Amino acid sequence: MTDDDQVLELQTETDLPDLIARTAGTLRGLADQLEQGTLVDPVEWVIPMSDIGTERMHDHCDAIATRLGKKHLAVYAICFDDEVPLDRVYAVVDGNKARNKTLPVHERRAFARVNKRKGCLGSRCLYVGKSEKAAERLRQHLIEAHPATFAVHLNQWPSDIPGNLIVKVIGVAGVQSILLPFIEDQMASEMPPILGKRGSV
Repeated sequence: MTDDDQVLELQTETDLPDLIARTAGTLRGLADQLEQGTLVDPVEWVIPMSDIGTERMHDHCDAIATRLGKKHLAVYAICFDDEVPLDRVYAVVDGNKARNKTLPVHERRAFARVNKRKGCLGSRCLYVGKSEKAAERLRQHLIEAHPATFAVHLNQWPSDIPGNLIVKVIGVAGVQSILLPFIEDQMASEMPPILGKRGSV
């Protein structure tokens, strides 16, 4: 078989002109599956910013774990109430990022990515995420994750910021976990987060 024959065979097998149409069909199928799902047991917790870095954060995380259990397929958002000054939030986010870069590589933390300010300006959403173990993942954000795990790492934040964190968790039922990124992305487009990956699907 010549190289030209191999190229021709590839084009025949994949039917290149219809590739986009087939991809669109697959996405429509995923959308149909997603529509069979339901949102269940939405719940939120109000956590004083002054509790950051204290033992009280463990109490908050324990309460979340008690409510959600070990396995809870969900999307979530970590937000601020109106009392939290956003300019202070931006200063902390930028300061953590800058300080982290000055550390030796083995001492750095995997802080969640800082999104472009113009894309989330005025948003009171810090982070949007998804997890099959929502309580465990929230504990990583609200207290501390392994240094190599991307998270908010709130224990690295000051505790003198006024106001409250609002932690919102929405359970998802009737869909495969591989479809959660679509719901996460929809939430992130509606309440653009200051931190975290966007456009994961």
